[in-house]
Amino acid sequence: MTPAGLTPAKRAAITAIGFAGILGAALTIVVVLTSDHADPKWLVLALLLLIGVSFTATGMYAWARRPDSRFGLQMSLVGLAWFAGALTASNDDVLFTIGNLFGSLYAAIVVHALLGFPTGRLRTRFERRFVAAVYALTLLGPLLLLLVTNTFDDDVPRNVLLVVDDADVAEIADAVLRSGMFAAAVVATVLLVLRWERATTPQRRLLAPVLWCGAATTAGLALSLAGQLLQLPDRVLNVTDVAGLVIFASVPIAFLSGIVRANLSRGQSVGRLVARLGGGPGGRGPLRLRDALASALRDRSLQIAYWMPATAPAGGDAKIEPVRADPAPGRYVDSTGQPVALPQPGDGRSYTLVEHDGRRVAAIVHDASLDEEPELVQAAGAAVALALENERLDAELRVQIAEVRASRTRLLDVVTRERRRIERDLHDGAQQRLVALALTLGIAEHQVERDPEQAMALIREARDEARLALEELRELARGIHPAILTDRGLGPALEALASRAPLPVELGEMPRERLPATVEGAAYFVVAEALANVAKYARASHAAVQVERVNGHAVVEVRDDGVGGADPGGGSGLRGLEDRLSAIDGRLAVFSPSGQGTTIRAEIPCTS
Repeated sequence: MTPAGLTPAKRAAITAIGFAGILGAALTIVVVLTSDHADPKWLVLALLLLIGVSFTATGMYAWARRPDSRFGLQMSLVGLAWFAGALTASNDDVLFTIGNLFGSLYAAIVVHALLGFPTGRLRTRFERRFVAAVYALTLLGPLLLLLVTNTFDDDVPRNVLLVVDDADVAEIADAVLRSGMFAAAVVATVLLVLRWERATTPQRRLLAPVLWCGAATTAGLALSLAGQLLQLPDRVLNVTDVAGLVIFASVPIAFLSGIVRANLSRGQSVGRLVARLGGGPGGRGPLRLRDALASALRDRSLQIAYWMPATAPAGGDAKIEPVRADPAPGRYVDSTGQPVALPQPGDGRSYTLVEHDGRRVAAIVHDASLDEEPELVQAAGAAVALALENERLDAELRVQIAEVRASRTRLLDVVTRERRRIERDLHDGAQQRLVALALTLGIAEHQVERDPEQAMALIREARDEARLALEELRELARGIHPAILTDRGLGPALEALASRAPLPVELGEMPRERLPATVEGAAYFVVAEALANVAKYARASHAAVQVERVNGHAVVEVRDDGVGGADPGGGSGLRGLEDRLSAIDGRLAVFSPSGQGTTIRAEIPCTS
């Protein structure tokens, strides 16, 4: 199976590195075996091949295993740069000079790879500047030294880059180069130690083999360079050099041992997790489940986010859900039902999705370092998938209960505001007219005998006041529950509603039979609120209304050709409809892409 992310281009690059490694190893064998100054040949050859091949092969494996990481590429480049340095054993002047020019480059790549492990990417500006300085030092330092140094020994080939043979300048350049390399090795060691101290527990488990081996390598290099600067005896320098090379050669082994340890740890962690979950009631419950996962993955910061699909079974609150292209719209919540935002790239956190029977169940939010061990997190997630599904259902129930409570509270607020509006409208409208009517009739009563004509005029005025009061009462009653809806049904009521709309409204299919009163009332107010929004905000030239009965539901749909971009949660009108529908287990969906009009769709249970 091809690892995820291993593109044909990367596969070709890995193959090319393999060929380059084979060529480098073959060239090293030829150069060393024919060399007049490499002694002892077989020991030198074995050491060169061991380090070069191990770094190159391990890097190829690491890159194929994690194609999105640069660490594998850097490991391979260390091996190839090491083979380039082996050219110092050549008898050819040009190859000998090339070997000396690039002989220290492997050290810069090693520092780069260790500081960037496991992703191969440096995290801070200081690290990037430091690594750039190390590259410059390992390339420009040897170049400067070659420009002023004739030969290092009578038995070695000629330096083809020599410009002027100046022993004093060469000695200073050599001292500067060694001092710079010593400082770089010390800084690299300090950075690796600091990274270990600042790492989280999951990061330490991942970093341990390579980080400590790398720190030992840079520390060993620093000791060797210090010995050279202090001009210690050759026997001491030989010991430090051999020890440094042995530690350096163990870096690929440390990386591979870390993978083996991770594989063993994966099985042990999942085994402990399953045993803990199967240990009776003590292993159940959202907190116990989180603790079990955190213990198995050794990440105390671990969290569980339960998936709440937008199409959750009805029975709780209605949902105002924007209709999106996402095939599975929804949200994540914690065990108490509170919303949870999944981490974004770059904030040190990551997540792994868990599925059960092909359905999304939850997301395990964990330390970003666990992305380097995806099999471990996936195995743990698979082991607890059923338990997570059970906890998800509990969380969904808590979410629905919370939403029902919130909906009932909003509905009570709406009822209270509506009652106050009716009281205000009655007081300011019909009640004032009726008071005026009573006063007018009282005056007319006194004028009947004195001035019959004035009395008749007052009676006519009172009649007009009564007519206006009646009209206001009818209008007020229509806002509460239209009489036409009760008397004649939903179709005629919607026709009357469409006739009063300030834009053309096309009425489509309507149910032939009467629907339950609660369903008709909910459908009527969905259309009324939708048309009101069209008139206020949509800047539309046309609207269409359709009501049909489908699979035990009354489906109400209102479409317009306006500007779109409606925010389902932005106003109280749709929120009020949501609460009205929630009382009868209905739900509301809004589809309103910018520039493409708006569609409001309500589904209302209709069992009779």
